[in-house]
This record gives sequence, C-alpha cells and structure tokens, in this order.
Amino acid sequence: MPKVTVDLSEEDLKAILAQAKARGVSANTIIQEAVTTQKVISENVGENDDLLIKKGDRFQKVVFKK
Repeated sequence: MPKVTVDLSEEDLKAILAQAKARGVSANTIIQEAVTTQKVISENVGENDDLLIKKGDRFQKVVFKK
C-alpha cells in the first residue's frame, strides 16, 4: 500500500487524536474508518435520498449537499 501524506488543520488533528485516545486505537485507524464510512455513504446515498442514524429509539437525519 502506498504511503499517503495529508495536511490537516490543528483542529482536525486534535479531533482525530482525541477520538483515537478515547477509543484506544491509532490515529491511522480513525482516518481509515472515516474514509471507509465516506465510501459507503457515497455509494449508497443519492441526490434525493435521506440518511437516518438510529441511536436507541431516536433518529437523526443527515443531509448531504452535492
């Protein structure tokens, strides 16, 4: 797998590191999961589709603009 270098804002880097620490995983794992999640969403959500996230008995609607 090729090496990839990414420039992140300090705010984004802090958020990634905080997530990694909270979950006990590496920052690389957080980035890989984010890319995978974006890929799944982009392949399955079209222009007129809604994405709902269920948490317990509550739903949150996520709207994507193209």
